[in-house]
Amino acid sequence: MKGKILNLIICALVAYMPAIAQTRSISARVISVSDSIPVEFATVKLLRPDSVIIATSLTDKSGCFGFDTPIEKGMYLAISSVGCKSANVNLPCDSVIWLENSNELSEIVVRASKKYVRNTSRGLQISMEGNPVAKLGNAMDAIRQLPMIDASGGGLSVLGHGSSVIYINNRLVRSTSELSTLSAEDISDVEIITNPSSKYGTDVTSVILIRTKKFNEGFHAVASGNVSASEEWSESGDLTLNYHTESGLTVFGDFSYGFSGFTQERHYTESFSTESDAGMMYKTDTYAKAKSRSQSLMVDAGLNYDFGKNSVGMKYTFRRTPKSHYTGNAHSTTDYRHYEEIIASVSDLNRQNSMHHVNTFGNFSLPANIGLRIDADYVKSLNGSNSSIDENDTENFVINSNRSNGSLWSGKLVLSRKFNKVELEAGADVSYTHNKQDYYGFSTDNQGFITPETDDVKQNLYAGFVGFDWIPSERWNVYGGLRLETTNTDFQQNSTIRHDLSKKYTDWLPNIGISFNSSIRMSLYYRASVSRPGYQSLDNTYIYVTPTLWETGNPELKSTLNHKIGLNLYYKKFILQSSFTMNRRYVASVYRNDNTDRINVVNPVNRPDYRSFQLVAVQQLDFGFWHPTLQGVFYVQDLKYGTPKRKYNKPLYTLSLNNRFDIPGGFYAYLNVFGLGIGNQDVVYSRGTWQASITLNKTWKNWTFTVSANDIFNTWRQRFDTITNAVNYSSNRIGASRYVSLTIRYVLNSAKGKYKGKTSRQDEIDRL
Repeated sequence: MKGKILNLIICALVAYMPAIAQTRSISARVISVSDSIPVEFATVKLLRPDSVIIATSLTDKSGCFGFDTPIEKGMYLAISSVGCKSANVNLPCDSVIWLENSNELSEIVVRASKKYVRNTSRGLQISMEGNPVAKLGNAMDAIRQLPMIDASGGGLSVLGHGSSVIYINNRLVRSTSELSTLSAEDISDVEIITNPSSKYGTDVTSVILIRTKKFNEGFHAVASGNVSASEEWSESGDLTLNYHTESGLTVFGDFSYGFSGFTQERHYTESFSTESDAGMMYKTDTYAKAKSRSQSLMVDAGLNYDFGKNSVGMKYTFRRTPKSHYTGNAHSTTDYRHYEEIIASVSDLNRQNSMHHVNTFGNFSLPANIGLRIDADYVKSLNGSNSSIDENDTENFVINSNRSNGSLWSGKLVLSRKFNKVELEAGADVSYTHNKQDYYGFSTDNQGFITPETDDVKQNLYAGFVGFDWIPSERWNVYGGLRLETTNTDFQQNSTIRHDLSKKYTDWLPNIGISFNSSIRMSLYYRASVSRPGYQSLDNTYIYVTPTLWETGNPELKSTLNHKIGLNLYYKKFILQSSFTMNRRYVASVYRNDNTDRINVVNPVNRPDYRSFQLVAVQQLDFGFWHPTLQGVFYVQDLKYGTPKRKYNKPLYTLSLNNRFDIPGGFYAYLNVFGLGIGNQDVVYSRGTWQASITLNKTWKNWTFTVSANDIFNTWRQRFDTITNAVNYSSNRIGASRYVSLTIRYVLNSAKGKYKGKTSRQDEIDRL
C-alpha cells in the first residue's frame, strides 16, 4: 500500500511540474569562461529593443536566473558582474551563458585578496583557480590541504562530520585512489557540504564535490608513480588516458596497481570478571607484532556523449585485491584458568576480493526547462578469507574460512525545475541487494561456539524524495526536503527463514534550513538521517583475537536514526559550526564476558538513545609567505550503557594546525600538526596522541615532484580504552604511521572530459 502511495506521489509530481512550468519563459545559467565556476550575484537586466529595463534579477549560487516575462522580438539581456566583462545577449538565448573575466581586475584580486573560500548555505566552496594548492600534483594531495578537511586517518573526511562521499562532476567516486589520477590543476572548484540534501542518501553526513574545468578537445594522459618507505616498502603506479572530441564524445580509461604493507606492535589488556566467580578479577596481557602485505588493482573504461543540453554515458570498473597476507606473532599471559599461563600464538590470514561495477547515466533537458537525471548500477562482489591460529603451548588450533557473494541492482531518477526564485527537485530510487555468506570454523579444543553457518540476506529498498531551494532575496536562502524509504529484508540462516531477523520498516527523513547572508553568513538547519549496518556486521561467526577474546557480529542489529539540529556561522576566514544530535539505536562494538563459553566477546550492538553536542571551528590566516589554518573540534555526549551501567561523558577534542609556506622558485612547503585529546566518543575512551607531517612540492613544465614525510617525530600512538559490562579492554598500537614518500607525475595536456555518471545507491554498495 505504501509503495502504491509513493508511486502516486512521484507520478503526480511528474505531471505537476510541466503544468506549472509554462509560467516561465526565460532562464539560463551564467558561467565564468576561465574556470567554469558559476557566477553568483551577477546582475541580469531584461531590456526592450529601445533599452528600456523591464525586469532585473540576480544569479543564485549555481549561476542561474529566470524571468516570467514572455519573450518579444528584439528583447535582450544585459549581464554584469564584478571581475567579469559585461555582456549583452540576444533572446532567445542558450541555457548557458559564458562571461569572460576582466584581466585588469583579476590581477588586483590575486595580489590583494587571495580569497579562495566562499561560504554557502550548506558548507564551503573553494576555488582552485590561482590557488597554490592546485600545484600539488593530484587531487588527493590538494584536497588534504583545504579547510574543513581531516586527513589524519590517511583518507579524506570532513572535520567533525566523519567519512565523506566524493563526487567528480556529479559522478560518485568509488575509491579515493581515483583522486590520485586527477590532476589538481584540472579542478575548477571544490565544494564541501556539511548538511547534505535528501538526494544524497540516508547515511551521508558530508559530501565533497569536485568540479573540473571546461573540457578541451584532444588527447590527455597522466602518468604517476609513488614509492614510500616505512617499516615496509610500498609502491604504486597510475595511468589515465582520455580523448575528447569537438562533437562531445569522451572516451577514457584508467589503470592503477600497487603494493602496500605495514608492521605494527600491539598491546592488548583485558581485565574482567565472570558470573560464576563473583568478586574475582582476571587479566590477560597480549603483546603482538603484526605484519601485512597486500596488492591492489583497478581498471576502468567508459565514455560520455554530450549532444546539445543532453548527455549519456557508461562506465565499467573492475577492482581486485589479488593477494593480502597478514601474520601475527603474539605472547599472552592470562590467569583465567586460576593459574598463570603464557601462551604463544601464530596467526596467518589470507584474503582476496574483487568487484565488478557497471554504471550508466542519462542527463536530459526536457521541454518547459525540466531537467531529468537517470542513474543505474549493477555491482557484483566476491570476498574470501582463510585464517589459522596456532596456540603452540596449549596445542589449540583454530581455522576460519569465510566466503561472501554480493550483488546489487539499483536505479535512480531525479526531476528538477526552477521557478523564478525557487528550485525544485523530486525523485525516486530503488535497489535490490543479495548477500550470501558461508562460514566454516574448526577448533581442536572443541569450542562449541565455532559452528559452520550460511547467512543469506535479500533486501528490497524503495525511496522517494522531494527538495526545494528558495532564494527570496540576495540575503536569505530557505531550503529543505523530505525523503521516504521503505525497506524489506529477508534473512535466511542455514536455509531456514529467521522471522525474528527479517525486517520491514519505513523511515520518514525530513530536512529544513534557513540561511542569512551579509558580511556574516548564518545558517540554521534540522536533518534526519538513517544508516544500516554492513553485512559483515550481521554475521554470527567467531574470529580469534586473543586466547580469551573473540570477535563476532550481530544479526539482530537495527538501523541507526539520527536527528540533528545545527547552527553555522561564517565571517571572513572564520568558520564556527555547532550541532546537537539525538542518536537513536547507534551501532558500535562493546565487550562482555560469556560465562557459558568462558570467553570474552566483542560484538556490535544498538546503543540506548543518547544526545551529543559538537563544535567545529576553523580560522585561516595570512602572514606574507606563511598561511596557517587552525582547526578544532569539541565533542561531548551523555551516553549511559552496560551492566553495571556506566557514564561515557568525558569531553573529547581534536586540534590541528596546517601551514603553507610559499618559497621562492615555485616551491611550496606544507607543515601540518594534528592532535587527538582525551575523552569519550561512544563507549571508547581516547588517551590522546599527536603527529606532524611535512610536504615539499615543485612543478616544472609538465612534471610535478612531491616529497612527503608523515609522523616525523614518531609520536603517533593509537591508545584507546573500552569499559563495558564487566570487561575493561585496553589497546595500544605503535607503528604503521611513519613514512617518507616520493611521487613523480607527468601530465600531457591539462584539461580533459570527465565521466558524468554517479552511483544511484552508494550506501548499499558499501554494505557489500
